[in-house]
Amino acid sequence: MFRGLLKLVLPLINFLVRQNRIEEVESLRSFVSSRSSYMAQVSLYGYLKARAGTQYVSLIKDPLFASSMKTARNQIFFACLMDLTLHVLKTIHARKQQNFQNLDPFARQFFIQTLAKAPEEVFESLEREKVILEFEKHLSRHNWSGTDDSHESFSGSRSALLKWAPVVEEFKIQDEEIVSNSIHFKWLRVCQEFEKLTDFEKIRLEADPDLPDLEKEVPEAS
Repeated sequence: MFRGLLKLVLPLINFLVRQNRIEEVESLRSFVSSRSSYMAQVSLYGYLKARAGTQYVSLIKDPLFASSMKTARNQIFFACLMDLTLHVLKTIHARKQQNFQNLDPFARQFFIQTLAKAPEEVFESLEREKVILEFEKHLSRHNWSGTDDSHESFSGSRSALLKWAPVVEEFKIQDEEIVSNSIHFKWLRVCQEFEKLTDFEKIRLEADPDLPDLEKEVPEAS
């Protein structure tokens, strides 16, 4: 489990060391990936530690509980990746006021390419194709021109945390407001960092013509 955790946090560690400016699509992908991994872990592990208290250490040594944690972490990571992808692209789109007829194809390509760099073990609980199809559902409901509500923008990851955390349902109901507020404020810090690091003058949202048409490679959900 520790080895798997290390694989997920390495992109975040590297990013923190370099503190790269976000000036092109590749550095934007790195930011989205590292911060999604960070949010999935600190939100889940923080909640479990607070709820379990002194029993936390013994719980994470239990193979069944550790497996449930791993599944939850992966599912929350996917939800964070979807939320943050749509938020950063919408923010850049609004700042640059580029005349896009449809930003959906670029968003899809961006998400798939970011997902391609995720460690394979995160797909143990959900197949890559199903993650992409789930993102497409979010994309079909997304309003690129609407007012951005940070609380609503990250509702997917908030719901995923409450759904997948290995906590008794009765406690989840009791904890919903506290957990929602906690992840909301964590996302606010990520959004502030994104604003600070991004060069909105330089970055351009342009699809890479050299990449294959990935849309045709994803099978229909069975």
